[in-house]
Amino acid sequence: MKFTFENFSCDVDIFYKDQDIVARFYDSSKEQNEDEIVNLVIVDPGYGYLHLKLKGDDSALLSGFLDDRVFLTDDMVEAAINYIEGLSPHAQNRYIPNHVARIKQTSYVEYNGEY
Repeated sequence: MKFTFENFSCDVDIFYKDQDIVARFYDSSKEQNEDEIVNLVIVDPGYGYLHLKLKGDDSALLSGFLDDRVFLTDDMVEAAINYIEGLSPHAQNRYIPNHVARIKQTSYVEYNGEY
């Protein structure tokens, strides 16, 4: 699937568990094919995740984090929130408080197959 906002577009993986949804925003051109996963592998973490968790019959919670180098504005974050809410017919007409952090990567832990 694709997420599009103004002149920006990225790939989205959608994961379902019961009625809950997790969306992963990323660039598929940075992902290795199976035959490329041999020695040195650089794994791109993507642009972030959103999680929509339904609670009872009339509410849900939405949380997650998005990379602030990609999701530059509040409007863009709001578009991502609307995108994931639109994936579930069960999310319609529910009270959905949310907390989406725009994060700045400061460091990372990596195993790349070489050591």
